Amino acid sequence: MIGKYFPPAKSFLRQARYLCQDQTRSQVLYQEGVRGHDYRLMAQDFEIIHQLRPGRSHPVYHSVLDFHPDEGWDDTKMVDIALKYLPEIRMINTQFAIVKHTDTPHTHMHIIANRIDYNGNYIENYPEILNSNDAVRKLIREYDLMPVGSKNLRQINFDALDDSEIRKYAIYRGVKECLPGCRGLGELEQKLLLLGIDTQYRIDKETGQRLGISFRYQNLAFRGGNVDPELSLGRLERALGQRQELSQWENEKLALRATQVQQERVLQEKEAMEQRLLLQRQERELRQQQKQDQRESQRQVPQLRIQQ
Repeated sequence: MIGKYFPPAKSFLRQARYLCQDQTRSQVLYQEGVRGHDYRLMAQDFEIIHQLRPGRSHPVYHSVLDFHPDEGWDDTKMVDIALKYLPEIRMINTQFAIVKHTDTPHTHMHIIANRIDYNGNYIENYPEILNSNDAVRKLIREYDLMPVGSKNLRQINFDALDDSEIRKYAIYRGVKECLPGCRGLGELEQKLLLLGIDTQYRIDKETGQRLGISFRYQNLAFRGGNVDPELSLGRLERALGQRQELSQWENEKLALRATQVQQERVLQEKEAMEQRLLLQRQERELRQQQKQDQRESQRQVPQLRIQQ
């Protein structure tokens, strides 16, 4: 399974029409807070809640969950997965609809939701790509799903394969297991060595640039692209580069948050100090006023004369 999300959109009617109008390819599996039998009524229901925050011009949330072509899921299981996906991306307390499409070889479902919740608050789930990726990985583990684009190792008849093909699948499985969390090819090499897989490169003699990658396992070596297109040098470098960018972005976000927390703490301390100074000044003024009132009171007391 893989998750795809789209930028916030303006029109519920346009999105609902695209998702639900052609009933030969679409089926509303589940809906919350909207009507599912007519896309026009669905859009109207979404707009009613949108009017709680009419100033928000892009209230439409839209994402897709794609399943591997070799996996077949019944509607109930798909709804269960979508209902667990939504809270993971913080789309809660709001309207939504789950729509299955059958116009492609692989099963997939669209999720349309209102970014304005029932209390009129705008749902902010930035960064959506990180939230979605985390949710998909969690669901893949929970439901034993297959990532889109991966080999279906569960359906391979290993008894019918020769030794070289078995080694290819062992290399593929090893790389896919080790790749998450790696920040570069060096880390990937070290993890693969623990599995008995040696990584080698084809180097340009003049520039020293890496031109290709191969993997050796049990005395047989294979080019990465021959094992699987995903294991070519270019694709591995792109995958690792994306992880580095996300890791760098997360580090920058944490640093920014730490700075914000420090600034908030300094501001709170400043406000607390100003409040203490204000209270002290008020206390001084109160004491001075009390002394002044006391002197005024003493002056106003009549002096009794003693007659002889």
